[in-house]
Amino acid sequence: MKKYFIGIDLGGTRVKIGLVMDGTVVGRKVISAPSTGGLKEGLPVLRQNIDDLLHEHAVGKERLGGIGLAFAGLADPVAKKILSTNKKYDEAVGLDPEGWVKEHWGVPFFIDNDTRMATVGEWKYGAARDTNDLVVMTIGTGIGTSAIIEGRLLRGRHFQAGCLGGHFSIQYNGRRCNCGNEGCVEAYGSTWCLNEMAKSDAGYPQSLLSRTGSIDLAAVFAAAEKSDALALCIRQTCLDAWSAGIINLIHAYDPEVVVIGGGIMNRSDDILPYLTEKVRRLAWCPWGEVQIRASKLLDDAGILGVVHCLQETI
Repeated sequence: MKKYFIGIDLGGTRVKIGLVMDGTVVGRKVISAPSTGGLKEGLPVLRQNIDDLLHEHAVGKERLGGIGLAFAGLADPVAKKILSTNKKYDEAVGLDPEGWVKEHWGVPFFIDNDTRMATVGEWKYGAARDTNDLVVMTIGTGIGTSAIIEGRLLRGRHFQAGCLGGHFSIQYNGRRCNCGNEGCVEAYGSTWCLNEMAKSDAGYPQSLLSRTGSIDLAAVFAAAEKSDALALCIRQTCLDAWSAGIINLIHAYDPEVVVIGGGIMNRSDDILPYLTEKVRRLAWCPWGEVQIRASKLLDDAGILGVVHCLQETI
């Protein structure tokens, strides 16, 4: 009997839940990330949505093969524990996600970093199926990264290798990042920094962005299309921060392909040409040119990646 698997991609803004069989997401639910109380308080809602998804597709517990969690932070996939977070789900470090899964569904469990799992997804099913040397950068609430080198997923002794590319410093005396470092890629090109960047500018009262409740990357790009001066400036800052981050990742991990994910990549035609040109001009790659590609899986990347890794452990 073929089994179904649940993959959960727990992001900072949204939680994506996928029902997977044979490398295909056959059912999905997307809910808002827990806004109060953290992950612990959000577990009942998460459980209900998983049960609803199983019920909608007539999947009984005997046909559920396991549950995987792609987590927005550092996780230990061996001990199946959450190790550290950065201003998201900080109380989750003390939780026992494997025990929660065993209690409610009695199936195998797997956990790892969300971008690391998106990298596996793109490698096995998406934009990087033609290489064993790749880096993924996801752009959203924060900036996540991960690398596969010579067909091996980079994890490191403390399970943080490859994951902290969003906290590579691109300006040694730059803006303070919420991780505590200065000048991080995240401090110039992620959603969480945009409100501060906009509101600290003298041109903010006249900008279209001042009429936006909470400024996100979509709002910045939309206002920039209308020639809004502040939005144009912020968009350029983001593009340059992403480019610098990608070049650092190339120099660190020697990939053949860099895949860029996140909701803003629905504007890939506005983003990829700039990133590609800047990388071609500035990255030290005597062997040739690194391919910069948009994610093919988008919201499904982390779901498929974590289910793939889960199945390998069973």
